[in-house]
Amino acid sequence: MSTSGHAAAPGTAERYRAFAAEARGRSPQYEELTIAVAGDPLILGFLDTLPTAKRQPNLLFAAAYYLLGAPADLRALRGLVDDRGGELARTMLARRTQTNEPARCATLLPALALLPQPLALIEVGASAGLTLLADRYSYDYGRRQLAGTDPDAPVLGCRPLARSPSRRRCPRSPGAPGST
Repeated sequence: MSTSGHAAAPGTAERYRAFAAEARGRSPQYEELTIAVAGDPLILGFLDTLPTAKRQPNLLFAAAYYLLGAPADLRALRGLVDDRGGELARTMLARRTQTNEPARCATLLPALALLPQPLALIEVGASAGLTLLADRYSYDYGRRQLAGTDPDAPVLGCRPLARSPSRRRCPRSPGAPGST
């Protein structure tokens, strides 16, 4: 039974099992947690009080992390639903996941710069083509800035954690007129 007195819709549990299958081999924690959620009537009941688009595993886990300050396990999720379900629902309703992040280009650029030029990129993900525009964006790596080909495109920031050979050999963005 859900907190609203209705039985959990089977679709939510199935979506969580499908997400677990996608996570298999890539994220054991997500695989384990989504399987556990798919079998938990309390959490499924809570999720079924939300609009279908707000029942995503990534959104639940991100909202739980936001409220708890740490990744949640099943016990923590159950406690959150039980003790702070209204707050969790408000957080999930007010937010959404973002899977098409163009700032990923800042981490791809050094590797792309090492490849023979010119490059032809093919998008094989859910980034809406945003990662195909790597040459248009400008980049700020802290001590080094690279100008892109589009002056109106955003400047993507990236804080390198270590000096790498590719970072030293990345004098300019592929297709860009030069670095600053």
